Amino acid sequence: MKQPYYSILVLSLIILSITSGCNSNSRDTSTSEAENYELVKIDSFQVDNFTRVNILDYNPNEKIFLGYSINEDDLVEISESGEILNRAHRKGDGPSNYGNWNPIGLGFGPEGQRIVELPFELISYDKNYEIVKRLRIPSPLPVRANTPFGSPPYFQHNDTTFLLVGPSNYFTATYLIHNQEGKDTLQNFYQLNLQTGAIKTVVPYEANSIYNVTENIYPELMGKSFFIDHDNNELVLVQNLDTELLVYDLPGMTLKKSIPITHSEFLTYSPVPVETAFSDERAIALGRLSARNQKLFNLGDHTYLLQYFTGISQSEYDSRTTEEVPYLGRFDKNEQRIVIFKNGEQVTMELLGINGSVVLSLPDQKLLVQEPENSEIEEEFTRFSIYQLKSN
Repeated sequence: MKQPYYSILVLSLIILSITSGCNSNSRDTSTSEAENYELVKIDSFQVDNFTRVNILDYNPNEKIFLGYSINEDDLVEISESGEILNRAHRKGDGPSNYGNWNPIGLGFGPEGQRIVELPFELISYDKNYEIVKRLRIPSPLPVRANTPFGSPPYFQHNDTTFLLVGPSNYFTATYLIHNQEGKDTLQNFYQLNLQTGAIKTVVPYEANSIYNVTENIYPELMGKSFFIDHDNNELVLVQNLDTELLVYDLPGMTLKKSIPITHSEFLTYSPVPVETAFSDERAIALGRLSARNQKLFNLGDHTYLLQYFTGISQSEYDSRTTEEVPYLGRFDKNEQRIVIFKNGEQVTMELLGINGSVVLSLPDQKLLVQEPENSEIEEEFTRFSIYQLKSN
């Protein structure tokens, strides 16, 4: 295993970029006139807290959000209007605590459970945050995080609950093991049986994937975004650099179909040898400049949204960055596009990027967006907006 401590540092930098690196210009509507679709800002709220709060999941039955209070390391349940309804501190030693590792995943599970995913184990809590299950997860690397990176999805089959877990849910494989093993094995999921603790790997790269047609690798560009479509018993997945959505059946995890993606602009760069150091300028340029599929969302009613970064040239980067403020193109809404898929086909025109970080999808074809924080003052609240996809 090579450069593990550097990997941990990079992951810390990533989460700082996600929480504070968004462009601060204001725009409330992103429109595609040709297809008569638009994303309209319809509501907003703020969560009052001494430290930043990241929201990771939403429970439509309980009508609450599940979030994480950074620095305080609290699990927080939040109303639809932004009020903190419940706060649980489970970090540290104790029979109901999860130890000194911060969660890398946090979300709702079946039957009102709260799922906390740690680098080496998964814990399901009941609504009172008493432990229901505690199961081990194999991991190639201890991952240090100051907030969870996402929500571990689950599906149920024959009264058994399965979760997709592991660090490759959230990170590009090259952060985890910087060698051929990282490329070959960490692109897939760990499927965990919540009842028995049995675990296996599923969904490797497809044979025609861009990652399989070269012996080289794409540092920072070997991640994925995905969701479980419970209504259709499907896993829908997109890799950072692929030009199609992949749809797998559940519970078999066999490829059911693919949906082509047409990007209006998708500037990519050549891969580098497996042994290339993180500090190599070629690797840095890949992560800094290359286009990538970023986030995939299920809006229900056979409607998906894909947010992607168009990529930029070296000259564009040089003109926009300074020594004091490096330019983060992948968080620039002006270099982001949103693709709509309806009934298994891509809608022709794209939408522009949204100001802030799109967090998760909500019922009624809505999206939750975390707004940028004010970099000049320390705010004791976190602002969120709700957008809705509309046609006219």
